[in-house]
Amino acid sequence: MYNVRLNYKLFFLIVLLSACADEHTGLNRAIVALDKHQLSTGSYVIIPNQGCEGCISTAEAFVKNNIGKSDSIRYIFTRIQSAKLLRIKLGSNVISSSKVLLDTANMIEYPDKGKEIYPMIVTVKDHQIRRIAYQSPDDEGLSALLGK
Repeated sequence: MYNVRLNYKLFFLIVLLSACADEHTGLNRAIVALDKHQLSTGSYVIIPNQGCEGCISTAEAFVKNNIGKSDSIRYIFTRIQSAKLLRIKLGSNVISSSKVLLDTANMIEYPDKGKEIYPMIVTVKDHQIRRIAYQSPDDEGLSALLGK
């Protein structure tokens, strides 16, 4: 009886730990699929092509102005309506950078569905997602990126 009760406790502990570890599995899987040279430590700025226009414009300007400033930041554009228009908007040198990734298959899923319209900043450490922030009217997620 004691042995069976101990096994149930062990089972529930394993289930609880695995549930916590899998919190961002879908997002992590999408990043791995998009980035062949995945960052072990750094940040991914995920910018939707649709949503909060001011927030997205701020994120696009951030990319244009800071593309060469840090090797630990990658930029993923998702929900792209037209790659041609994106190239015109950002410039060929930005789009062709190895730091810019295009999610043409729309694999990126936001963990917080209510914030899908905002650019998302995903911080990675040791190939694991550690933090998610957003660039919205209430949050300045991009401002902390270059201060690292």
